[in-house]
Formats: sequence, C-alpha cells, structure tokens
Amino acid sequence: MTERSVLVTNDDGIDAHGIGALADALDRVGDVTVVAPATNQSWAGRDMTWHAGPTGIEETERGYAVEGTPSDAVAVALSVLDIDPDVVVAGVNDGMNLSAHILERSGTVGAAVEAAHFGVPAVAVSTADHTDPAPPHEDPETFELAAEAGAFVTERALDSGVFAAAEYLNVNAPAFADDPEVHLTRPAREYAVEADRVEDGEVELRDGGWERFLDGETRDDPETDRHAVLAGNVSVTPMRLPRAADAEFDLSGFDAT
Repeated sequence: MTERSVLVTNDDGIDAHGIGALADALDRVGDVTVVAPATNQSWAGRDMTWHAGPTGIEETERGYAVEGTPSDAVAVALSVLDIDPDVVVAGVNDGMNLSAHILERSGTVGAAVEAAHFGVPAVAVSTADHTDPAPPHEDPETFELAAEAGAFVTERALDSGVFAAAEYLNVNAPAFADDPEVHLTRPAREYAVEADRVEDGEVELRDGGWERFLDGETRDDPETDRHAVLAGNVSVTPMRLPRAADAEFDLSGFDAT
C-alpha cells in the first residue's frame, strides 16, 4: 500500500511550536511535508498576496517557508512545489477557532478552505487553555493534545470516507484535559460583537461570546463547537465550501423585462 502524503501548514508561522507538534503527530498518518508562512499570519483569513508581486520561498530545516499567507502557502505547495497530498492539515493554531464568525477570520481555517478549493480534503486544528488564552504560548506541551487529536481525526476521516461528504473538518481541542471525548459539532452561531465608546476619538470592540467562554460560560447549544470544548472535549465540525445561490430561490424579480 502506498504511503499517504500529508501537507502541513499553519498561520502562526513555520517556526511555531504548534506546527512542529502537529507534523510529529501526523508522521504516523503518512509522509509529511511542511509548507507554511515564514512569519506569523494570524487572522489572515483567506488573504492572498497575488496583488503584491512575486512571493519568496525558502527551504528550511522544518520545511518550506513562504513569504505570504496561509492560503499562499497552500497554493505554492500545490501549484509550484507540485506536492500531491491526500490531505492538507493546518495547525496547531495557538488559539481556538470556534463559532461561525471566527471561522471566516481564521488563517488556519482559511488554509483548509484554500485546500478544499483545490479539491484536496483538509483539516484545521486549533487549541487553547481558556484560563490562559492569550498567545503566544511557549510551552510545547500546550499543543500536544490537539496535535494528537488532529492526527487521530485525520486518520479516521481518511479511513472512513468522511471526505466524501465533508470537504474540510474544523477541529478544536482543549490544551489540557483528562480523557476528552470526540464530539461531532456544528459552529456556534451566537454573534455578540459590540463596540463601546471609551473616550473621544476611541472605541473598544468586544466579543461577548468569547468573554463568556473565557469565564467558563456559554449560551450555545450542546451540539456546538464552543460548548464541546468548554466541556473539556474535542470538537470536530464537518464543513463544506460556500456555494452559489440555491437554484430554488425565487430570483424572478431580478429579471429585466
């Protein structure tokens, strides 16, 4: 049987602890190649640098460092380096990527989405300790549970045919937990972003849902990603790419007559 090919990337940069832990854990899944941003690209979403001219790439001890975003790194790996992976795995992100509005902003999830647009199954893996959430975390142990969970989910998904239905998976794991369970979830939908004026000429943006999460509280349904992680479990959310408007929508009012 031919060994599987696994492409690993992230948004925290090629030298981050999380990608090292993930690459090591995925070694049992297949032949691992790392192609990742040269520098931290957190919250890059699906940004790409094609408007900025040529993008630099350098081979390093860990893998290929791309002077660009996570989506750039995936595109470079698949289009320039001619890597033909069975799966792309992004992470381990230093910080959770939970709830629908966060997924749209995450560079880690953005890398998985980019891979899915190329037709390659993908997994995004993230972690955080909700009692100490602010990155960066310099203790490599912070990423070990999530890395093992990501490798487990990736292997099971490839073996079981999950990617026949889902195009990518969003995996979130607590940094530290005793015997966590793996829960299939959906993205939390609560949107509690607010802006407060703090003084003349300044406002402060807050995410109430995230603040409650840090306090160990949630208003989310038990089936959601945020609820699962807060309970000390691993959240696995099957995702598909956004598509064009449903053909069943009544768009007759747009027809010019």
